[in-house]
Amino acid sequence: MICDFRVVLVAAGDGTRLGADVRKAAVPIAGRPIAVHSLEASMAHRSCVGAVLVVHPDDLSNASDWLRQAHIDDVPVEIVAGGRTRRDSVLAGLSATVGSPGELLVIHDGARPALHPEDLERVLETASRCQAAILARAVTETLHRSDASGLWRAAVDRKGLWRAQTPQVFDLELIRNALAGSAGIVTDEVEAVASTGFEVQFVEPLHANPKVTTAADLERTEALLRQRC
Repeated sequence: MICDFRVVLVAAGDGTRLGADVRKAAVPIAGRPIAVHSLEASMAHRSCVGAVLVVHPDDLSNASDWLRQAHIDDVPVEIVAGGRTRRDSVLAGLSATVGSPGELLVIHDGARPALHPEDLERVLETASRCQAAILARAVTETLHRSDASGLWRAAVDRKGLWRAQTPQVFDLELIRNALAGSAGIVTDEVEAVASTGFEVQFVEPLHANPKVTTAADLERTEALLRQRC
């Protein structure tokens, strides 16, 4: 059984590597802003009871227009301004989240608009059992380490290495407590939870879940979304 959950969608970055005239969250893909697709994808389950859309401070007025384009039924969504770093933006979203004991928090990257409903359900099922799960893909490529000049120095054992994706899903109170006690010592939510001694379960996606960073990523992801439609 999947617990009720709330979403924090982090879409506050500048997206400079994309090279667009607007911030990444507002860049159109398959006819609508990237953030709209990502929000819909992260809420695409009947157990979703609310969401917070975290945007760049300069996008607060635009974000209301984005929400009018989203197909999210009657689930309430609050819009808040993000901070200087991803961590600051997650904390801003978490501060605006009012939940009940036993609920889950889904933290999703606004630049991953192609999350498949089946993968969302699988990571939710896992987190409902163990309270902490992340969608991630095992590293299969050969890895090497170089020096500062780019010269080969060593092969790297890829066993046990994973490429993190989102959503990252946690018991709501667990992630609140973990982030409150981890200021400045961790790089992301998984590390914050793990630093408390709690185990986080990896869930390998069954479908492509690309992150839009460059113009080429945008083109490939748009083709994927149109193909699914």
